Amino acid sequence: MLQQQVTPDAMMSDLNQPALVQAIRQRVIPQLLKLHAPPGCDDSPLPETLALVEALIAGGQGEAQLAALAARGVPGDVIMLNLLAPAARALNEMWEQDHCSFATVTLAMWRLRGILRGIAEQAPQPVLVAGPERSILVSTLPGEQHDFGAAMVAEFFRNDGWIAQHIRPATPADLVAEVRAMRPALLGLSIARNEALPQLRQAIAAMRRAMRREAPAVIVDGAALSLDPAFGARTGADGWALDARAALGEGLRLVEARAGAFPDASGSHSKGRAGPVTRKERIVGLPNPRWGVSGPGTADHRATARGRG
Repeated sequence: MLQQQVTPDAMMSDLNQPALVQAIRQRVIPQLLKLHAPPGCDDSPLPETLALVEALIAGGQGEAQLAALAARGVPGDVIMLNLLAPAARALNEMWEQDHCSFATVTLAMWRLRGILRGIAEQAPQPVLVAGPERSILVSTLPGEQHDFGAAMVAEFFRNDGWIAQHIRPATPADLVAEVRAMRPALLGLSIARNEALPQLRQAIAAMRRAMRREAPAVIVDGAALSLDPAFGARTGADGWALDARAALGEGLRLVEARAGAFPDASGSHSKGRAGPVTRKERIVGLPNPRWGVSGPGTADHRATARGRG
């Protein structure tokens, strides 16, 4: 993706156009927020979302919106899922549809990241739970510039007691290197556009070819699934979710299925106690009745046999 320089003058060129501001307020943002509230996805935007997007574009930090939510006692996970996530989607699409410049959207996303960091700092210290190792590496697709969605998903898992990191690799090789370094039980990949499906499948296949029997389970989420829930079945992943909250349940299912099929792979160090763990044992593929426990999982077959290239 073409890198663009962010300058204050570029941002102000958007903000100084009254017609553009009015169009964004009256048509663009409400339409985008309505579009991205699909059935079955519990991320309907909070009433403050429109005002937050306007504030971020204008250079604000969303203090008034956050104060209103705090006064109502809205919890942090709801703010992330029902305020920050739809605001980020609206900002990204405003850029893709040329309603705002790259500079304006980038600075607005930077402010949104600041809000996410503030929520994370105020969250109670998570307690790592006993049982199959719960570790996840959440990544954007290689080359993606914006990683807000990956950062938010990682925060959801971290608050649920997982060891969680998020990355923004430049190339598939960088993604493989990060997976090798962390050796997570679960790899989360975020996809924003249906057009990126070949790139997603290539990234999954490259990771599995490199890691082989040590490859983690793969879960996919992102705006592409919100637009088309059936899209997940075509990704080659082991599982998928429509939002960060649903990803928690699906991720746990994948990790527990792996640990149940291969008890030694879950790590004996994690049994019977809570707290951070050190990963030493191998993580192998999910069981597949067709191939047998020693063969590749169903998603491995889809990604490598039919989706390669």
